Order: sequence, then structure tokens, then C-alpha cells
Amino acid sequence: VFNVLKLKVKEEEDETVKEADLAVIEVTKSEEFDIEAPAEVIDDEPEEMKQTNLIVQKVLDSNPLLEAFGNAKTQSNDNSSRFSKHVKLQFDVQNNGPANKEYNIAGSTCKTFLLEKSRVVSHNKKANERTFHIFYQLMEAPEEDKAKVWKGLLGGKDSSSFKYIGSSPNVDCYTNESAWKNTIAALHTIGIHGKPLQTMLQALCIVMQLGNICFEKNPADPEGSIVENLPELDALSDLIGTGADDIAVCLTSKTLTAVTDTYKVPLTVAAAKATCDAFAKQIYATMFDWLVERVNEATCATKNYMFAEPEKTYRHVAILDLFGFECHVKNNFEQLLINHANERLQNCFNENVIESVFLEYEAEGITIDQIESEDNTSVLKFLEGKIGLLPLLNEECIRPGGSDAGFVNKLFANHSTVRAGSALIFQKSYNLSNVRFGIRHFAGIVDYDAD
Repeated sequence: VFNVLKLKVKEEEDETVKEADLAVIEVTKSEEFDIEAPAEVIDDEPEEMKQTNLIVQKVLDSNPLLEAFGNAKTQSNDNSSRFSKHVKLQFDVQNNGPANKEYNIAGSTCKTFLLEKSRVVSHNKKANERTFHIFYQLMEAPEEDKAKVWKGLLGGKDSSSFKYIGSSPNVDCYTNESAWKNTIAALHTIGIHGKPLQTMLQALCIVMQLGNICFEKNPADPEGSIVENLPELDALSDLIGTGADDIAVCLTSKTLTAVTDTYKVPLTVAAAKATCDAFAKQIYATMFDWLVERVNEATCATKNYMFAEPEKTYRHVAILDLFGFECHVKNNFEQLLINHANERLQNCFNENVIESVFLEYEAEGITIDQIESEDNTSVLKFLEGKIGLLPLLNEECIRPGGSDAGFVNKLFANHSTVRAGSALIFQKSYNLSNVRFGIRHFAGIVDYDAD
């Protein structure tokens, strides 16, 4: 319909008519969907938080917004950040004299990494952990808001109706209806409303609905699988706007290409479930990255500061918010990436702080006793070297018939566990599994499970 309307506009000869028609088209599109920003939430903000400067308001709103989509309840923290970020607060320096400089906030930028995508599809329900706050906020939203997003949220549905989310016995200030209103208000502040808001919220619903898809063995092919609960598949089809049969084929088979031939290979029940989970995680990660981009567009100085100039430079205060070393009962790929990042930071600290002090003392002719500091270069070499963990993992991922056990076997085959200072370790408890290994990190030993 939109293409037809554009064609009619092109056929008009009067420029005024063209502009009017285009305006009607844009208004029609924006009015298709919207959840209004609740004015009472903005009015209820503490006096010290109210801002006349829109840039400052956007910067303030961006943090709780990212918390809604990137934070979750864990065993130790009800509002634990499940991603890392590097934030730069930009300042414009105005010289009003040799001893009189004025610093005005001009904007901010944010880079995120290490989003815990696995939390989208699984979390420790027995320990009362939860997935990301936004899912529970959506389920606690007013019925009229949920009806605008997707009718599948109605009919008495709550968080327990979706397997990825699970029951939320303790609805709190991070997940209740007020939190939902705050999130919507913050989205409006950074310019996300109308169709983009609808698309984003429906992406959340797609993720939730994917968790309800179950698989069983294909009676016609024992090596294959089929979708077990067709009503849930039909609901997903209605939400995505793609035929149920097409979705089922994508989730229960993989396409292989050999030279000029292309053919489909059926997936087992376990592989089909893994594919479904991977699809859900990728949707959420892509949506999160898009949200961060929109936050940056709304807060960066180059696009929002009233005195911005093409070649203007800004002073900044930068903050790195990163997971610390993690060691859980079961540690997977996410913990490996988090601990790898911490090893890099520790190495940077060793080089730029400890060693720089030695060099400074030496340059000033100050004699000091040699101080031994713990070094983590052996761990980094094990992780990043030519035959390190990450290269071996990449190799196993692209190898036909690659497996978790095969990857772990390569680790032990290429790296010693008995040499002094070896980063890779083997413990007797690993004999019970062929996918477990340990790493002697700077902060201590962590047991990993490659399954």
C-alpha cells in the first residue's frame, strides 16, 4: 500500500500536492501504533532529576533504559548488569579567561559488549533468578498496552505462560507496571515511538514465543524432528507474519551447499531446540545493539549539541563498567569471555601501572629492590596463541563433525597440564565428563563446561 501511495505522489505535478500527500502518508504510518509516554511518570521525578536541558535528560534516561533491557535478577543482586559498557560523557570547554573555564555537558556515547545472551533462554529458576527485566515489565503492562503490541499477550497470560521467562513471584520496582511506564517514557525521550517501538516490542514477543516451541521425533524419519505443539507454532507464525510451515522447516532442518548442489538435512530434536534457542538469542542481541545505536544517536554531541561543529573536539570522562572475574557452579562460554576480558584488563594494569612505576624510578635514579608481581601472560598465551583455546575452538566449529568433546580433547593434546605455571589444568572430577577443563586464571582456578 505504501508503494502505491508513493507512485500516486510521483504522478502529481504540483509540488504542494506532493508534499501534502507525503505528509498524509507519514502521519498514517505513525498513527498505526503508539504507546503514549505516561506524563505522570515524568511529573513524579525528583526535583533534582528534572532537566530543562533535553540532552542532559536523554543522558539520564539512557542508563535506566539500558538497565531494563540489559539487567536481571541474580542470586546476589536484584538489578545485576548482564552486559558490559564503556561510557563517555562529553563536555564542551568554553574559555572565559586564563583562569575561568566553563565545562558544559554536550552529550554522551556508549559502547556495549559481552551481553549475556544465554540468559534470554535459560536462567536458574530454583535460585529465583530471572531473565532480563523488560520481559517482566511487558507482562505487567496495562492490558491496553499489551493489546497494541500483540493479542497473544492477552487472555490471562502472565510471565509463567512463556517458558523462557518463567514465573516471577517477586514483582519489584524493576519489573512492575511503574517500571514499564518509566521504560516507555525513556524510549519516547530518545525518540523511539510509533512503528519502531511496535517492531521492538514485537521482537520481544517473538523471543518469548520461540521458547514455547517444542519438538519431537519425526515419525517418518527417526533422525529428524517436527514441531510438537502446532498451536504455539501458529501463534508464532501470526506474530512473525511468515507461514507456519516455513518456520517449521527452518527450525527442524539445515541447508548444506556442496559445489553446485544444495540440500536440506533434518535436525534431531536436540539440534532443533538448539537452533530455536540460538534464533531467540540472536534476535534479542540484535535488538539490544539497535537500542544502543538509537541511544547514541539521541545523546551524542555531534548530532544533538546546539554548538556542535564538524571539526569540534570534546573533553570527556570515560567509565568502563565490566563484569569481574566469574566462577559459578557451571561455567560456560559466557564466563570464558568475561574472564578473558578481565585477564586483558589485568595485563593492561600490570604493564601500564606496575611496570611504568619501575621505569619512572629507574629514570630518576632511585634504587629499589626487585618486587615480584604476578604475571598473567601465560594465561593470555593459552587463550590467544596460535594453538590457543580460541583458535582451536574456531577450528572445531568449522570442522565437519566437530564436537564439544573433540574441542576439549584438542586442548589437552596441545597444552600441558603438569608444566609449572601451566594455564590449563586437569582435575580428577573431570573424569566424569569429556567436556570439562580448568583454567588457572589470575583470580583463581575456574572449571569450565564445553557442553
